[in-house]
Amino acid sequence: MRQVRPLILLPILAVLSGCFGSAPPVPKEQYFRLVAEAPAQPASKKIPGGIEIIPFAGEGVMSERPLLFTADGGRKLEQRNYAYWTSAPPQMLRDQLVAYLRQADVSDRIVPSELRVESAYAVRGTIKRLEQLVGSSTGAVISLELAVLENSSDRLVLSKVYTAQKPTPGQNIDDAVAALNDGMDEIFAAFAGDLASAKF
Repeated sequence: MRQVRPLILLPILAVLSGCFGSAPPVPKEQYFRLVAEAPAQPASKKIPGGIEIIPFAGEGVMSERPLLFTADGGRKLEQRNYAYWTSAPPQMLRDQLVAYLRQADVSDRIVPSELRVESAYAVRGTIKRLEQLVGSSTGAVISLELAVLENSSDRLVLSKVYTAQKPTPGQNIDDAVAALNDGMDEIFAAFAGDLASAKF
């Protein structure tokens, strides 16, 4: 049996290495967080008795870490490959609301519910939308339902859905995250304003 000469194999190996070498590089994983900006001014009224903030609810993919995008107004959601929130949105948004309300000085005590500190009121939030918009209209939309209850009686003090949609110049993920951050700040400011006018 004849042996194949090594020199004959060299062109074949060159072609094969060229095929494998032309594959596009795998995108690197990216991690994002939302960070609440400091309020423009402190609350006009301080709520007595303290407020506990419970981690937000988020059904299905809303509670998962991959960033979401939609091209049809939110009827179909897809997850971004290689792009993640640093923590799950229900926890991340709750922590940022705690930080914002503390800076706004809306109450004598604002704590996450895990601390089990006795408080007069509780804030419950639900994530309705948190996604990048792609396709004909580019941008991002965040929608949160926020409710305030009196712990001693379960009386509903405030309940409202807050929505902010922000445009972006293109479909860049960084721009979408910045737009979501702006929308979150807008919602938190509106919520703090509603707290000041609510009947406690």
